[in-house]
Amino acid sequence: MAMEEIVTELSLKLVRIAGSPSQVIFAITMQDVIAEVARTMGSKALSISAADLLAIRHEVRIAIDYGLDVRDYIHPGIETWQVCKNT
Repeated sequence: MAMEEIVTELSLKLVRIAGSPSQVIFAITMQDVIAEVARTMGSKALSISAADLLAIRHEVRIAIDYGLDVRDYIHPGIETWQVCKNT
């Protein structure tokens, strides 16, 4: 199975359990994590449950929180938005 198909299948698992639009947005933003899972595990990734994906997300968030100060990324994002908005 192609990686794109694996990513789609895993993404659909999260969309199916989404109870609100914000959870659907969360599922879409998880595609980067899911793509890496698919790249790493190949077709074996299809055995991962939605609960497993949420556990992976939790571990990724911990790793990001530990290694990054999100303010380093928020400020440039706001500045870019302001520039785009004012042009």
